[in-house]
Amino acid sequence: MSNEGSALAQAEAWRQNLFLADVPSDLVDHLQPWLLRKAYAAGDDILIEGEPADRVCLLTEGRVGIYKGAERARLGTVEAGASFGEMGVLSGAPRSATVNAETAVVVWSITLATFEAFRARTGVDLFALSMRAHADAMGERLTRVSDVAAQWQRDRMEQYRIRVSFGTLFTHVILMMFLYISALGVLREFSSAGSSSTLTSSVLLGLMALGAAWIMKASGFPPRTFGFTLARWRWVLLDSLVWSAAFCAAMTLGKAALLYGNPSYAHLPMFQPWTSPAGMQATLLAYGLYVLLSPVQEFVARGLMQGALTRMLTGRWVPLQAILVSNAVFSISHQHLGLGYAMAVFVPGLFWGWLYHRHGSLLGVCVSHAVIGLWGTGVLDLSSLVT
Repeated sequence: MSNEGSALAQAEAWRQNLFLADVPSDLVDHLQPWLLRKAYAAGDDILIEGEPADRVCLLTEGRVGIYKGAERARLGTVEAGASFGEMGVLSGAPRSATVNAETAVVVWSITLATFEAFRARTGVDLFALSMRAHADAMGERLTRVSDVAAQWQRDRMEQYRIRVSFGTLFTHVILMMFLYISALGVLREFSSAGSSSTLTSSVLLGLMALGAAWIMKASGFPPRTFGFTLARWRWVLLDSLVWSAAFCAAMTLGKAALLYGNPSYAHLPMFQPWTSPAGMQATLLAYGLYVLLSPVQEFVARGLMQGALTRMLTGRWVPLQAILVSNAVFSISHQHLGLGYAMAVFVPGLFWGWLYHRHGSLLGVCVSHAVIGLWGTGVLDLSSLVT
């Protein structure tokens, strides 16, 4: 076929559209002066939900998708040779869905003004004639739209229910943290000046873990929702160790810079394990309890708080907001060790929040917490810098 013949065939493609299949050819001829042709690139919106329904579109090239709501729930597709936009014209209501070009498309539009002019010239209601011929197809399309819209509404209600449930869960966790910090403060006031707070803190952390486990069970959500999963555990473990090694290296360089750059710290050794004033037995007990209770802290801070916030909040920055808020609470829970210590743990807490978001599992952050904590305390004694 010559280029001229191909161009002519494309120009007349609208005549073969199903919308006009039952319209006599002599009547179709009257449409030609009023048809509006427009090409769209893939990704362009052709009709937009909420706008006035002012035309029927005959698709002669390409494929379009039909989408509903701000979330763009996909209702279906329309292929070349079919039409779209009829339901809005039929009801007179604003567009109920958005039509988006999924490929490069060519659309021929018949406006409301054209329908009126056609009826004035021929005495035939073109829209009614076409719709009667396609009543079954339109009924099927309406049913499909109704089913998808109903499912979309159910999904929205389920999302709302989950958000409310996690809001309740987060409230319980915050209340539990308040009781933990308050009880720790009271017990420290009544403890003897020479005794270690490690055992007291450990007992309270254990009680908090039991409370958190009860909250998790009462929520009705499966354990994997809170990071209890071994999915991809080899990669999670290796990835956490690699990133933790990098973090430990950064801490070491940071301490070296502080010692050599600030005369106030020049007297401190570069490598110095922390030891308890109560002796070696108390020191080993403190390190052992730290390793055992690191998962408890991560379960509460990351599994419960960060996980709940991730599912409660909406918007583009949800992961970052969840990490910041949950880590702020995590930092506050260390206030009993001093303001400087509480501020210092905020930095690794951000790292563990990112790691939990990256893995979706508590395995990696628990291992990382233990590795970084033991390096920072048992090798660098960073607590000497903030006390």
